[in-house]
Amino acid sequence: MMAMTKYYDIMIVGAALVGASAAVTLAKQGFKVALVDRKSPLVGLANAEWDSRIYAISPGNADWLKDLGVWQRMDAERITPIAEMQVWGDAITEALNFNAEDTFANNLGYILENSALEQALWDELQTLDVDISIGDEATLFEANEQGASLQLSDGRQLKAKLMIAADGGNSWLREQAGLTQQKTVYEHVGVVANFEVELPHQHIARQWFVNDGVLAWLPLAGNRISMVFSTKYSQNLMALSPTELAEQVAQAGGNVLGKMHCITPAVAFPLVKQKASALISNRLVLVGDAAHQVHPMAGQGVNLGFRDIVELAKVLAERNPLADIGDRFLLRRYERARKADVIAIQGLTHALYAAFDSKQALVRTARNWGLSLPNKHPIIKRALMKQALI
Repeated sequence: MMAMTKYYDIMIVGAALVGASAAVTLAKQGFKVALVDRKSPLVGLANAEWDSRIYAISPGNADWLKDLGVWQRMDAERITPIAEMQVWGDAITEALNFNAEDTFANNLGYILENSALEQALWDELQTLDVDISIGDEATLFEANEQGASLQLSDGRQLKAKLMIAADGGNSWLREQAGLTQQKTVYEHVGVVANFEVELPHQHIARQWFVNDGVLAWLPLAGNRISMVFSTKYSQNLMALSPTELAEQVAQAGGNVLGKMHCITPAVAFPLVKQKASALISNRLVLVGDAAHQVHPMAGQGVNLGFRDIVELAKVLAERNPLADIGDRFLLRRYERARKADVIAIQGLTHALYAAFDSKQALVRTARNWGLSLPNKHPIIKRALMKQALI
């Protein structure tokens, strides 16, 4: 029996948030799209009442998801707008305040669960003519002047004019294309958990730079928050009972929301900064974590990935209709367009990590002075907020 070959305009490897959003976007632009992943991102999503994997979605990306028809598929009561952000240094009592009203915006972004957005994207995919292949390993990738091909473990061969690598930080497709990456593994580890709190969070996202690392509380629906703690002492946190963890997290945040009760188990994950040597190769584009990873303190990881898709879709839409969508000169426009955004976010998060990980007295003084400065200078504050609102 001969192996079956199927032909597409675009093939996407990786079906999580960024890959699924690429499939929705490009199918709606009229391309014939295939979406491939060795495992379903939906496995286990419906088992937990609250997902400990939380994202802060920027207003710009929220508008884009609304335009795609995806946002409306989520339960509005589980989406929490951020009205304000408060940031404390380790030696200042006055918080740096970012308020949506200062920039005449409705909010600074939205907090939502990974599972809710993943399910919404897949629900939208079911309405589109996208070939979805889940459960088969990709075994061989090849690209030449005629097109790109992917061999699957079941013997099928898929061919396309353009391949998109959305298969994460350890991207197999990136490796097959011979692209390398600069990688920094942080000494800190991220610990996440969700809590019920005694006092209303008032839709305020709170962040503390403390001796143990960076602690963030993100508002969830009702009297609930999601905690992200970037710390060197993750093993100590993971060893605590849920009651002990709640007490320690409440104390680290100055008990500003009163007593806390843990509603999801704590989960630890490594923190890395990573950047691919190039965002394009022969008939290949890298997006999301396959292209870049950043420290989560600014909540920009998935937002960067979504902006990759927005830019790629724009480049393909604005091309000469007769142009080959896998043409390297065309794909270079995408790479150039994404460079500044990625460098800016990676530079900001890495510099903040380095400044607040330092124990030197001069650095500590400078970083706390830097945090207090925007409150005194509205122009600086507005410039910082404009970056956050993209």
